[in-house]
Amino acid sequence: MATPFPSIQSFYSREVASGGADRSSSPINPGDGFTPSEVEAALNPLSRPFRPSRHYDACLIAELQTGMHNYRITGRLVNFSSAVGYYFLVLSDGTAAMAIKMYYSFSGYQPLLGQRITVWATAISAGNQAEIGHIPFCSIATTIYPGRNGATHIEFHVDEADSEEDLSLRSPLDIGTRPGDHLPGLMTLKSLLCGGYEIGAAKVLVCVRSIGPRRSVASRKREAQYNLVEVGIYDDTASSVLKLWQEKIPSAKSWVPNQTILLISQPSCSLNEGSNRRAEIGLGYSSMVDVNPEYLEAKWLRHKIQDMAKKESVIVPFPDDTWDLQLAMYGPNITLYTLAELEDQVRNQDVSSKFSGKLSVIVFEMNLMDNWRKATTYCTECCGIPLYANKMTAVCKNCDSQRDLSLNPRLLGALLDESGMISGNKLVWKDDAWTQFLFGAPAQQCGGNIVAQSWKDMSVLGTNVLRDLEAHLLYSRATLTFGWTSELGRLCILGVEW
Repeated sequence: MATPFPSIQSFYSREVASGGADRSSSPINPGDGFTPSEVEAALNPLSRPFRPSRHYDACLIAELQTGMHNYRITGRLVNFSSAVGYYFLVLSDGTAAMAIKMYYSFSGYQPLLGQRITVWATAISAGNQAEIGHIPFCSIATTIYPGRNGATHIEFHVDEADSEEDLSLRSPLDIGTRPGDHLPGLMTLKSLLCGGYEIGAAKVLVCVRSIGPRRSVASRKREAQYNLVEVGIYDDTASSVLKLWQEKIPSAKSWVPNQTILLISQPSCSLNEGSNRRAEIGLGYSSMVDVNPEYLEAKWLRHKIQDMAKKESVIVPFPDDTWDLQLAMYGPNITLYTLAELEDQVRNQDVSSKFSGKLSVIVFEMNLMDNWRKATTYCTECCGIPLYANKMTAVCKNCDSQRDLSLNPRLLGALLDESGMISGNKLVWKDDAWTQFLFGAPAQQCGGNIVAQSWKDMSVLGTNVLRDLEAHLLYSRATLTFGWTSELGRLCILGVEW
């Protein structure tokens, strides 16, 4: 009978721990042989730089050919959705759009609208074969498996603000190649809300006004909770709400109120259930969002929004270090203007000029008590939302951060002289000028109830004291030292003399 082949265990002797101690109680944990960097690379394949072992041709989306080929494609994310095990991404580089199915083994990715993305693909398929449905300018697709297939990869770039990479790839689709070409299908927000959304190729260019808090909404059909953020949007014709659901919510964190421009193609619209029955905008499967696009109409809207923000802003910060305060108030060449002369001077000045002078005006209207009753004595803006209070601090309802407030310029109504009138709520006040105006000579005549103090202490004064203060300021004459700069476009008050 043949001798059986020896087992591998017969070549090794059993190891016994010294002292007969139980190995399970030993503090030493030898691990599984993998280093922490190797574990991180396996669990999060996008955390390490991609070093391809083959050559990839950099190519525009419009020039991609279907079939097997190694391509490196860079564009910006204009729409995406998630399902179990994969993300469906829509990428645009200004020439065309493509669909990408990105499969992942764990939920650690967070795409953002407008984010720059680079894809390494090995095969391109036609849109009808990939069954991507109807997406404008999107006729090709690809599939990638980060970490599972070493030949395909994707990188989500985080670019520095105003860098060359951050300003690239922001041309919208179908814009044309000649300077001054207009975007077909573009309409105003008012036209879109009044029925323009029924046009299949509708586009709207808007600016972000505010970003609401995250909240949960119950779905009656699916019996589930969904996260929602409502983003206030507007242009020069109307305002509305853009609803962001679920995985799209983090995209709004980087949007800046009154600065971020959105070009929304084929938005979905619905009537809310409130009493006003107002249309609200959403993002559907075929929608596209270009964040801060660069073309003619976007530049015009950006300048228009800046002018509208100056007119509608609750408070404008005082521009420090713009004028020499001592020279403006006590210098040898001080000019006393009337309001009519000041208007002529402003209209005839160069765009980059600045000057200062004095005005002798009568306080024709005070709204101190009205704002005190409405609890709007102090104000500021946070997340594009005005904050009001009768004290120096308030908590933003959107980001829950505590903000310092400034005196509301709407406490002061009309000011007039023998040549004209000016609205006091459009003035930009220096902090010391507010103190000089409120607690100067007229305030000291209030029967000893008010002493010299700062405007920051007004919140501790009683109603009777504030009423006396308003009565003594009303119809009094004051000399205002002002400064004007065309960059701000507002009259700034540097000091007050009685």
